[in-house]
Amino acid sequence: MARFPAPTTAAAVASACGGRLVGDAGTVVEGARSLESAGPADLAFAADAKAEQAATTSAAGVLLARSALGFPGRAVVEVPDPALAFAGVLEAFFPRRAPAPGIHATAIVEAGARVAEDATIGPYAVVGAETEIGSGVVLGAHVVLGRRCRVGAGAWLHPHVVLYDDVSIGPGSEIHAGAVLGADGFGYVASPTGLKKVPQVGGVEVGSSVEIGANTCVDRATLEATRVGDGTKIDDLVMVGHNCEVGAHVILCGQVGLAGSTTVGDQAVLGGQVGTAGHLRIGRGVKAGGQTGIVGDVPDGASLFGTPHLPHRDAFRIHAELKKLPETARLVRELARAGEEKR
Repeated sequence: MARFPAPTTAAAVASACGGRLVGDAGTVVEGARSLESAGPADLAFAADAKAEQAATTSAAGVLLARSALGFPGRAVVEVPDPALAFAGVLEAFFPRRAPAPGIHATAIVEAGARVAEDATIGPYAVVGAETEIGSGVVLGAHVVLGRRCRVGAGAWLHPHVVLYDDVSIGPGSEIHAGAVLGADGFGYVASPTGLKKVPQVGGVEVGSSVEIGANTCVDRATLEATRVGDGTKIDDLVMVGHNCEVGAHVILCGQVGLAGSTTVGDQAVLGGQVGTAGHLRIGRGVKAGGQTGIVGDVPDGASLFGTPHLPHRDAFRIHAELKKLPETARLVRELARAGEEKR
């Protein structure tokens, strides 16, 4: 259960999310829970019609919903988008901790690095020469930044994040623990004596308000930059190969793997474990279901599923027919036997 720092009221919840309160403004809530587990002292939300049905039997003391009509006698905060409003309430009542500015005594800041006075540099962090740390940046314990990195104002790098040389992070971005940005791209050429490594001398450019999950890797480009656009959200354990161009407001779910030189258009959504072949373009607004294998260019707005990828509807029709395959095979055998008997 997520307990609020102090008990609050339905009126305060409505104020926090800009909703219209219907019912007892003084109803007290102590925390937030799911509809199924909420009790009289809890806040819950009903995001869609199915959840609204479940909310009719929920014991939640305060509900966020699109309408109070289905919940007579309840304290309901009416909002156009309950899920979005719920996020706003959590943000209001669970404010982010604000570490004290300063450089920890065990941190190493190399000569030539520039660190804003109000930045926070945690224990055993390392900041390389010619690296710039902007206002309000937080570097957690054991963060390592190479040379010539740029970290924009308000960015937060959690413990054990590693930025190799020449990585830039935009303002307000957040990089979670164990992520590695700027490791060498996977580039080799055959030679008479075996595989020869192609030096990876480019960088990584991450836009503003980007979030990158724990243990995710974004490789540096061979020559120019691997790029991640503004507002993009990347889950844990994602691999972004060298020279990739990921657009703005893209969602990459857990264990997505982008092979080198993949371009992903703005607002695309790739489900968990989606993989791509290299040197292809995924258009703006594309949606790919979990475990889709994308093997060629995809036009804007397409919906995909399956490996190799197919239009979503076609993939599910094929899947439905595959379930019938044993029966279909039996019928084919019977027809074959019947044909032989007639000869």
